[in-house]
Amino acid sequence: MSKNVFKWVPIALLALACHAPHAAAQTQSQSLAGASERLHANALASFRQARFSEAYGRLMALADAGHARSAEVALWMYMNGPTLFGKDWDSSQEQLTAWAQLAGQPAPTMVGVSYPKTVVAFASRTRRSAP
Repeated sequence: MSKNVFKWVPIALLALACHAPHAAAQTQSQSLAGASERLHANALASFRQARFSEAYGRLMALADAGHARSAEVALWMYMNGPTLFGKDWDSSQEQLTAWAQLAGQPAPTMVGVSYPKTVVAFASRTRRSAP
């Protein structure tokens, strides 16, 4: 009977060795997912504290790394930047397209915007002549 037990030991070790890399990869991917969720939560905390530029920068980085929920919020902030935040957020067409794909939305097309020149009134000072 002891010969039969030793016969199965190499097979059991081989089976365990085959599953070990998969288990390690699963643990690493779960760790990365947890880290990205914490970073996403930090970005939303910045948003809630009205630190919009900081929030957008954090969301951009996560969206560029493939985080779908961050891509959705970054895309929303980009689309509503001038209206809600008074800012034209920086982005490239490639980023917008990738974010839209992650978020499952149609990709927006960047459009050039011309702003009118601001006219500042200058008061001219003239010296009064002495009477």
